[in-house]
Amino acid sequence: MSVSLLEIQRARKLLQSFCERRSASSGSNAQLSCQQEGDSLLIGEVAGADSLSGAGHFRPLVKLDYRNDRWLLFWWREGSGWQPWPHLSEAKSVQMIIDELEQAPLQVHW
Repeated sequence: MSVSLLEIQRARKLLQSFCERRSASSGSNAQLSCQQEGDSLLIGEVAGADSLSGAGHFRPLVKLDYRNDRWLLFWWREGSGWQPWPHLSEAKSVQMIIDELEQAPLQVHW
């Protein structure tokens, strides 16, 4: 089942807030951002972002897919592509995923 427009907008808003909080606390020049790709949402690092336009190179780190009334969580592994998140492969809500990402061991993805 395809994700509804309302659900994807709500999820993107929550994820963008997460990205803004994480970017503000990182102290790095690279910023996290959320982008939509079909029924998927990607969280990635924007390197070399221009403060006025926000343009820069987007490197995807985490992907959320909506299938059968569940959000599936994946992480990008060089050479292997998208892999299921080891501790939470699916969730009923985006907030559950954000909670998991906040507790990711060593914050390895950002």
